[in-house]
Amino acid sequence: MKLQLSMSSKLRTAIAAATIFCAVIAPVATVQADVVTDSGARAAKWLIAQQLPDGGFSNGFAKGSNLSTSADAVVSLAAAGIKIEQVKSSAGASALSYLETSVTTGKLTTGEFAKVALAVNAAGLDPRQFGGKDLIAQILAGYDAKTGVIGDNVFVHSTAMLALSSAKASIPANAITTLVSLQSAEGGWAFTGKGIPDVDTTAQAVMALIAAGLPANSGAAGRGLGYLHGLQNADGGFPYQSPSDYGTETNTNSSGIVAQAIVASGDQPESWARSGGNPLSAVVWQQQVSGAFAYQGSFPGDNALATVGAIQALYRFVPGK
Repeated sequence: MKLQLSMSSKLRTAIAAATIFCAVIAPVATVQADVVTDSGARAAKWLIAQQLPDGGFSNGFAKGSNLSTSADAVVSLAAAGIKIEQVKSSAGASALSYLETSVTTGKLTTGEFAKVALAVNAAGLDPRQFGGKDLIAQILAGYDAKTGVIGDNVFVHSTAMLALSSAKASIPANAITTLVSLQSAEGGWAFTGKGIPDVDTTAQAVMALIAAGLPANSGAAGRGLGYLHGLQNADGGFPYQSPSDYGTETNTNSSGIVAQAIVASGDQPESWARSGGNPLSAVVWQQQVSGAFAYQGSFPGDNALATVGAIQALYRFVPGK
């Protein structure tokens, strides 16, 4: 775990070496498990402190609340066992009231409706009656029966399937077969459905197929997990994409979403151990003094999106259930 933002490179090297040594002499799961609960709690505390006056959360790149990030934050806090209605801003607004206002007054994309539906379900509310709208009907309105695609990219398509599953709504059969058909020969999925697959889209697709009732460790989902396993770095974590012109360094978001896909398959992230750790230990290593998470080692510092994703992974949250 990162102890100081100003940590010298020599100290970082020493700690990294010690971590690898521990992984060699003892089961990685044992070394990692005793810090996960504290890590998740510290991250949730940091996230709550970032709540804006309107009840929402920023994505860290633009000022003001971001709908998608706010929905993800609700899911993360709910996964941590926090009662969402009790999390209120300095102005007395809750994240749920922000989402409700956004649904009532805004024009959401299919992906945003799916994210909000997952958040509403995680908070224990009915996504069919939220903000004066039926979020499930709104998601299905983005389904193209001819192409079988929900929304405008594979990640949104998979997220929509997870949202439908979480609400116990029927997933169109053609949406399932279409997702399977978009799988690459290597076993992964690309964000747009074409080109080099990426880790995040592949993990999301795997979870969507499992939520839709396909077998977890065979067929398309099994091939997807196999593809992901083949991209795992020595530190136990995952890059966004490989090969990539931007490098293949482990990042928190990709490592976290793979950990979630592993849990969805009925396995545990600790079983995917490499010499330097497993997917969850790779996430924990990026935690900052504040409790937030960095995106990756090359970009230290508090990152809202990385923190939201890390919390869900640490609490082993499986979307779609």
